[in-house]
Amino acid sequence: MTTEAVRTDGGRTSVLRHNRQFRLLWVGQTLSGFGSSMAGVALPLVLLAGGHPVTSVAAVTTVVAVTGLLVRIPAGMLSDHQDQRRLVIACDLVRLAVSAAVALFLLAGSLPMWLAIVAVIVSASAMEVFKPSQFQLIRRVVSSEQIPAAVSLNQARAYGASMAGPAAGGLLIGVYPALPFAVDAVTFLASALCVAAMVPRKRAVTAPPKDPKDPAVPEPAVVPPAPPGPEPVRQAPAAGFRDRLTVGFRHLAHDPFLRRSTVFFSGMTVVFSMFGSALMLGVGDRPGGATAVGYAFSSAALAGLLGSLAAPSLQRRLPLPVLVASGPAAAGALLTLAWLSGSTLAFVAAFSAMSLLVPAINAAVVSVMATSVPKEIYGRVTTANDFVVQLLQPCAPLAAALLLTTCSLPVTALVLAVSYLVLALLAFTLPTPAPAPAAHREPTRSDA
Repeated sequence: MTTEAVRTDGGRTSVLRHNRQFRLLWVGQTLSGFGSSMAGVALPLVLLAGGHPVTSVAAVTTVVAVTGLLVRIPAGMLSDHQDQRRLVIACDLVRLAVSAAVALFLLAGSLPMWLAIVAVIVSASAMEVFKPSQFQLIRRVVSSEQIPAAVSLNQARAYGASMAGPAAGGLLIGVYPALPFAVDAVTFLASALCVAAMVPRKRAVTAPPKDPKDPAVPEPAVVPPAPPGPEPVRQAPAAGFRDRLTVGFRHLAHDPFLRRSTVFFSGMTVVFSMFGSALMLGVGDRPGGATAVGYAFSSAALAGLLGSLAAPSLQRRLPLPVLVASGPAAAGALLTLAWLSGSTLAFVAAFSAMSLLVPAINAAVVSVMATSVPKEIYGRVTTANDFVVQLLQPCAPLAAALLLTTCSLPVTALVLAVSYLVLALLAFTLPTPAPAPAAHREPTRSDA
């Protein structure tokens, strides 16, 4: 994996891999992402091994999703108003404490369900604060021309962790159940240290005091009093808490590109989640289906890694609407083939094609947001976007199950194909993104 990303600035070539601050952030998050991927697989396994019922273990996943939706918007506001570096370090330390507590309980015996629920609530809340704060840090240390490369490398890091983490977690559980969580705690410590070293503190430079009798020191000038003028104009009252909290949603609604891209990604998220559930439920119950599903998801993770690395090149070569439409168009064509032929291979190939192109599409839109959204409200805009995009995602597995119970797998493939082709057409309606204004202020009560 390379971190090379080239830009030209005044005839000079800058290489992203030479950016020490970004490199420290990337390495730290690679380690913590690997640890989180291990713990995410290990937690349900240790709960099942401890005798907890399947329904209770499944409820833990639901708690994570609900916590994310509830905390997301306040987390974006916190990221905009506090120092992002301190927030990232604090989130790493909080998650370190949670992983260490789980490891200690497993060392002492079994993991109680109440602690598992508290652990996922605290970890999910910290993760929601961490995500916008981390990208704000990237904006501080990376130029706007390098943002597409930085986004693609972050996505590659996440896909790499999703490939290596689960296998390592299963291996470590076989050694000792507490080991994945202990390693996870160590990775969070390494991440916090990397972020702490990323932005050095600025030292205040103080000049030595001068002797007032020194002739080199001029006499203080006498400033005449200013003539009386008009009374100062009273400014409009500052925005209230509700206005500050919802500014991200209002920005999404008023920006034509973000408004339509949010609708597009809402549809993409629901259809892709339906696709994954249909693949697991519709192919997994066939002879040899479990093996096919395993290979499908493994190949999808590899395709996502490759797509993340190829994202900067694709953004340079393809217009944004063409790039955004490429994924759903390819998936729609392969799913149509699966409907016509009844081929499971074409069904799996469509899932891999989407997994290959989704990272490039996501990187392109995230890069647009990073260069068009004012930094003062960036955290709230991104969390508002995530909230809307993922709001209907919990309904996707149920919709896939209803399709498979009422229709065959080929007909389900047809429904998904039509959905993807509609999304491909919608991609060509995306307007040109507007550049960020030179200055931005939050709306006051009088603006509302």
